[in-house]
Amino acid sequence: MLDRFTRFAVISLCAPLLLAPLTKVSADNQPPSIVNGIYATSIGDQAVRINWNRPWDDQGIDGYNIYRNEQYYATSFETFYVDNGISSGNEYRYQIVAFDAARNYSGQSAVATVQTNGGQANGGTVAPPAPENAPEQSQNGGSDRPLRPDGMWIEIVHGNSLTLHWQIPASNRPIGGYNIYRDDAYLTTVSGTSYTEDGITWGVNYNYRVVAFDETGRFSDPSDVITGNTAGADQAQNSQLQTDQTQSNQLQSNQPQNDTTNNNSPSSNGNPPHLDGYQLVFSDEFRGNSLDYSKWNTSYRWGAGWIINNEQQYYVDHRADPNFGYNPFQFDGEHLTISAIPTPEHLLPKAVWQPYLSGALTTYNKFKMKYGYVEMRAKMPRGRGLWSAFWLLHQHDNDRRPEIDVVEHIGHQPDLIYNTYHWQEGWNHRRTPSFEVWGPDYSQDFHTFGVRWEPGLIVWYVDGVEKHRLQDGNVSWEEMYLLANLAVGGWWPGSPDGTTSFPARLTIDYIRAYQR
Repeated sequence: MLDRFTRFAVISLCAPLLLAPLTKVSADNQPPSIVNGIYATSIGDQAVRINWNRPWDDQGIDGYNIYRNEQYYATSFETFYVDNGISSGNEYRYQIVAFDAARNYSGQSAVATVQTNGGQANGGTVAPPAPENAPEQSQNGGSDRPLRPDGMWIEIVHGNSLTLHWQIPASNRPIGGYNIYRDDAYLTTVSGTSYTEDGITWGVNYNYRVVAFDETGRFSDPSDVITGNTAGADQAQNSQLQTDQTQSNQLQSNQPQNDTTNNNSPSSNGNPPHLDGYQLVFSDEFRGNSLDYSKWNTSYRWGAGWIINNEQQYYVDHRADPNFGYNPFQFDGEHLTISAIPTPEHLLPKAVWQPYLSGALTTYNKFKMKYGYVEMRAKMPRGRGLWSAFWLLHQHDNDRRPEIDVVEHIGHQPDLIYNTYHWQEGWNHRRTPSFEVWGPDYSQDFHTFGVRWEPGLIVWYVDGVEKHRLQDGNVSWEEMYLLANLAVGGWWPGSPDGTTSFPARLTIDYIRAYQR
C-alpha cells in the first residue's frame, strides 16, 4: 500500500512523521515508541552491558533513561549502557525509556534480566586481543590450561546477523574470556558464551572458531570450526517450495473460481500451495452479518486525521463511531464488501472534507505473526482512482519499518496487480520493484492473493501459482499485522473521473494466516 516511489515523489505510509496532518500541529506531543530489542550481558562480575534498538519518534530521539530493578538508575545518549556498579551473585533487571527533545517519554521497555556469575562468564579480566595465529596460542601449555570450547551452535537472528553459542570449558582457574576467529582471522574478544555478529552478508558462509583463556592468560586449543550462513534457515524450505509449486500447478486446473458454500470453516477452493506442516492461526470467513471486532480494527493505527499518499477518502472508523452516518462494511452471508462512495454533503465536516468515504481493516494489536503464509480471496473494484490492497505492516515502530504488499490493484488497470516489499535503511526508504502480475480481469471474479514469508524469503502467489520470489537479507524478521483497504485517489491511481462507478466495491471472501 506504499506509494510508487519510482513513479511519483510521494510520502511513505510506513513513516507517519512524513505524513501531512489535516489539522495544524503546533507542538511536539508525540511520545517515542517503546524501545524493543533490549538485552543485557554480564561482563564477568564487574559490569553488565545493556543494548537496545533505536525506537521511532516523529522528531527524533534525544536520549534514554535506564531503570534497574524498577528504579531510575542512569541516562544514556547511545543505544547501549555499561553498568559498572554491580556485585557478584545478584540478579539485575533493566528497562529502557526513550525521550525526545520536547521531553515526551515512551512507555517502559520489556525487562532484560541478567544474573552475575550466573554462567555467562566466570569472572576474571578480559584478555587483550589475541594475535591472528590462533593455533599458536596453545604454546602457553600445561595440563591445567582450559579445554577447548565445545557444544557450539549458531542461531540465525536475521538475514544480516547471527549469534554463535558455545559451552563453558573445564579449567582449573576461572575462565577470563574467549577470542573469536572468523575465517582464521581474529575478530573480537568476549566474556560470555555467545557472540552476535551484525552486518554480515546474506547467503555467504562464515567459518568460526573460539579459543578460551583463563585469568592467567593460558589459552585453550581452538574449537572445531562451525559454519554459519544466514540463508541456512530457509535452504531446507526451498526444495519443499519447489515441490509445493509442482503439486499446486497440478491442482490448479481442477479448482473452480467461485466458492459459494455457506459455512464457517476454510473452503477447499483456492487453497494455498500445499501447506503440509502449517496450521491455521487466523481466519475470517465473513459468513456473519457484522465485523468481528475481536479480530479487526476499522482504522489505521495513526488514526483518521492523517492524509497519506494524497488520497481522497476518509476511512470511516465504524468500530469507534457506529453512528457516523455511513457504514462501508457490508455482508451478504458469504462475503464482506468494503464500499466507497462520494461523501454526502451533510457528512463532509465529519469526514474532514474528504470527498469520498471508504473502509480499512487492520489486526494491529489483535493479531500479529512472524513468518508464515497469508492469503486473501477477493474480487477487486474496477474504475479510475480506485486503489485496493492487502498487506502486512510492522507491529512495532523502529528504524526498519518493513511492509509486505501481498497485492495492490489499481482500478483502471483491471488485469494487472502488483507485489512489492518495502523497508527503511538509515531512515531512507528502500523497496523492491513493483513486480507485475498480468492476468484476467481481476474485477470480474474471485482470485486468491497470497504470500509465503520465511527467513530471508518472500514468495508471492496468485490463485495458488508462484509469481515472484525475493531472497534477500533485508526481508522482515519481526512481527507484522494484516491490513486490507480500499483507497480512493492518490498519487498513484489519480482521481476518479466520469467513468468511475460508485459505490466502488472490494468484495472479500476470506482472509487467512498460517504458520508452522
